[in-house]
Formats: sequence, C-alpha cells, structure tokens
Amino acid sequence: MSIKTDLAKEIIDGFSSPYADVKNFLYGKTEITEVLIKTKADENLIGKPKGRYVTVESDFIKNPFDNFDEEVSAIAHELCRMLPEKGDILAVGIGNESLAADSLGPLSAKMLFCGEFFERRLFSLVPGVEGKTGADPAVLIKAAAEALNPSAIVAIDSLASNDISHICKTVQLSDAGILPGSGAGRAKSPITKESMGLPVIAVGTPTVSAYRDEKSFVVPTEGEALIKRAAKLIFASLELAVFPKFGTDFIKELAVFC
Repeated sequence: MSIKTDLAKEIIDGFSSPYADVKNFLYGKTEITEVLIKTKADENLIGKPKGRYVTVESDFIKNPFDNFDEEVSAIAHELCRMLPEKGDILAVGIGNESLAADSLGPLSAKMLFCGEFFERRLFSLVPGVEGKTGADPAVLIKAAAEALNPSAIVAIDSLASNDISHICKTVQLSDAGILPGSGAGRAKSPITKESMGLPVIAVGTPTVSAYRDEKSFVVPTEGEALIKRAAKLIFASLELAVFPKFGTDFIKELAVFC
C-alpha cells in the first residue's frame, strides 16, 4: 500500500519553482493558504482535480487552550465562501469510526447540532464503510441527497500527508469534492459535484502519514485525543458557517458537550 498527500499546499511546497495560483494570508493570527487549480495542465502538475483548496493552520488541535475562537471563525469564513448562500446543507462523515485515524468524519458529523434554524436546515449522515454496511458510501449519500434536496454536501474525511509535521495541524477545505481513501491508495467512488449532482465541499485534517518508507504509517501517540479536537474544530466551524447567527459564544457552549 502506498500513501500520497491529500494536501494541495504540501504538493506545491515541494515544487522547485513557485506555483502561480497560490495566496498566503492571515485571518487574525491564523495562517491560511489558498491554492487554485484552474486548468487541465494544473491538474496534471498537482495531481488533483480543478478547484479551490484552502489550508488553515491550527494551534487548537494540539493545544486546546489556544486560538479556538479565531480558528473556528477563520474556517467558517472560508466555508461560507464555498457554500451556497441559501438552502439546506447535508453534512456527511466519511470513514470508519472504529479506527482512530479514520474516525474524523463520523466524529465530526455526530457532534453537529442539526435541525432547522434561521430558515436553513442542517442534516447529518454517517454512511459507514462498505465492509460494515455492504453498500458503497457514495450510493447512500446520493440517495440521501435525492431525498433531502440540500443545496450542497459537506463531506468530512480524514486526510493523508507525506509530512508528519502536518498531522493534526491543518484543516483543508476544497470545493472539488472528495475521493475517499485516495491518499492511502484505496480509492472509493467519488463524492463530487459531477457524481452527486450538487456542490460538494470537502473538509478534512491529516491524521496519518508515511514515515521513512511508504509501508510505515504514523499516527501521533495522543492520536485519539487530537483527532477528537480536530473533529470539534470542524464541527464548530461548520455549525457557524451554516448558522452564523448562532455566534461563536453559543457554538462554544455546544462544543463543551462534545
């Protein structure tokens, strides 16, 4: 089994010459990198489909006393730029909750405070993995989307990285959708605008890395606690993006119970 990075930022950081369509900026003190993949040539160069890839650097995941409010606001702000302004949202937690490194999606989705507020409804779905349900998650997601008619899907999944320093350190957002398992060489059916028939926003944090050789996988010793904090950061950010009138104080109160 081979592993490759899911992080667009990590790919372009490895280039010998600068990539043209990249921006680095700050939201308060939070570092954000935006990579735009616009053409087929860019797709071939980076190895990822066309779209917008935003990486938000997180201190909170590794230090729960740092920067939660600002990072939640930063991620929510970037999510709002990708989500439709109106319409319901279907959040989907991709992955196997029985495996720590693959549990980010289910953990995040189960934390969400769902329902209809401010003329918008948030749905949450954890489709499980084919080995336990017998069904391709993409099939279940599409069926749910057809029944619920959301304006967009937010797919939350664990990511892979080639650099152990990025594990549980960043949150990547993308409007290009997701190919579950692609980083670990076990690609499943795509969850994209083309396959689902509506916009798909991918959100994730790297939880696994190849280290020294491609057969060696590393999850931090305190991995379960870090992944749970990453899930809390993603849940809070998505909640604020969908329901900005809740405000960060109310979102923090919800996060206490997660």
